[in-house]
Amino acid sequence: MSLWLYCHFPQLLMDTVCRIHPVVDDYPLAFYDNGQTNKETIVQCNAKAVAAGVEKGQSIALAQSLVPELICRQYSMKKEAQALQQLADKLYQSVDKQVLFPPQGIAIAVESLLRLYQGMDPLVCHLQEQFQAFELDACLSLAYSPEAAQCLAQAGVEQLSTDRWDIHQALADLPVEQFGWNAKRVEKLKKTGIKTLQNLIQIPTAQIGKRFGNELVKALAVLRGEQKSSVHFYQPAERFYVSFDLVTEIERWQGLLFPLKRALKELEQFLYQRQKAIRQLDITLHHREQQQTLIPLRLASDSWRASQFLQFIQLQVDRYPLKQPVMALSLRADYLHELDSDSGQLLADASRHQGDLPDLLSRLQARLGERAVYSPALSSDFRPLLNEQKQQPGVPTTGSERIAKRPIWLLETPQPIDIQHWRLIDGPERLHTGWWDEDTTSRDYWVAKDNQQRTGWLFYQQQWFLQGWFS
Repeated sequence: MSLWLYCHFPQLLMDTVCRIHPVVDDYPLAFYDNGQTNKETIVQCNAKAVAAGVEKGQSIALAQSLVPELICRQYSMKKEAQALQQLADKLYQSVDKQVLFPPQGIAIAVESLLRLYQGMDPLVCHLQEQFQAFELDACLSLAYSPEAAQCLAQAGVEQLSTDRWDIHQALADLPVEQFGWNAKRVEKLKKTGIKTLQNLIQIPTAQIGKRFGNELVKALAVLRGEQKSSVHFYQPAERFYVSFDLVTEIERWQGLLFPLKRALKELEQFLYQRQKAIRQLDITLHHREQQQTLIPLRLASDSWRASQFLQFIQLQVDRYPLKQPVMALSLRADYLHELDSDSGQLLADASRHQGDLPDLLSRLQARLGERAVYSPALSSDFRPLLNEQKQQPGVPTTGSERIAKRPIWLLETPQPIDIQHWRLIDGPERLHTGWWDEDTTSRDYWVAKDNQQRTGWLFYQQQWFLQGWFS
């Protein structure tokens, strides 16, 4: 039989919010949900709220009467499921066989891990250390199927013994409400005096099928590990996306920096595990009434470090003033690249690359905007000012400047010069072109050096003019 360790995170959304935005530890905070009764009840609360008397299951009205300063936010199953996926990504480096049970659970197939960690105790110790590092409250339970382990963990039973009898007894003691069966089935069982699993399994299997249906017989077989569960092992995401609400609305960039740091750390770990890097990162600030501010971060070279991303974001602050308070943040990176030697070794000192051209270009793009930074290049048109084009910064030119003796830096208006301060070194070169679009140019051009040994491009038209500079 297979062994499954189920990890239940009863406060996953709250723990995630507190980790990303630790200032909330100073305030009583609770999440509420309407549930099936349309009654707003508390489903998660932080330590400050618990200390003040707030409990799960309380109505919002009661909780706020006990703690007037209580901050209440609506619970989002979608955001909690997203946090679960991010946790699975982090665990994947050491635990590959995971089955997600959104929004609060992960089942782990442990047979191969028991050999790797040489026993259940070292494995559990490793996982608990991981969860403590992620600042997560977790309950772990072991059984012969993910469903059985889930029932134990959700009931708060930390059953970590591999002994078959211990697993059987722990399950037998659970009330029938704990197994996720529909309300009609549970009510029917209780009416016949069956309140725990122990009461049910004392009845012969044939009688159970006859009285309560074959679906219950199959469910019991899965719980006991007699019938294999249909599971789909988790595969890590190939794109990065994280979104989280801010506990309080933030009106200044300074207040956004800490949650941004935490989110960028998540991105760094995501890239590190996959040995990937990115050049594009989209940051979205969410305001009231579904309004958004998109901040596109574009880098000149591959990067994976949170500190570098944060520096580039800070360079853009002046270009994106906060006109409205920010209620939530989201980060998205869709295009991942394999790390190469120019991206920086994962274990190398980042300071070695601070003077590199790609880093400088990325900083300029972040500060001035992506379109404001470019490399000049030559087109196939020979006419001055028409043969200049823009290309992505840092991309090598084809060498046409040297072959055709054309400068890339052209003056928008030719500048009159005194030829006495210049020495002609090459030319003349006759340019006669543009006849096809009625913009004919016919001039003789020389390459020359001035008294400061700068190389220019000159032409004569009743007097001498400087057309451009060679690099």
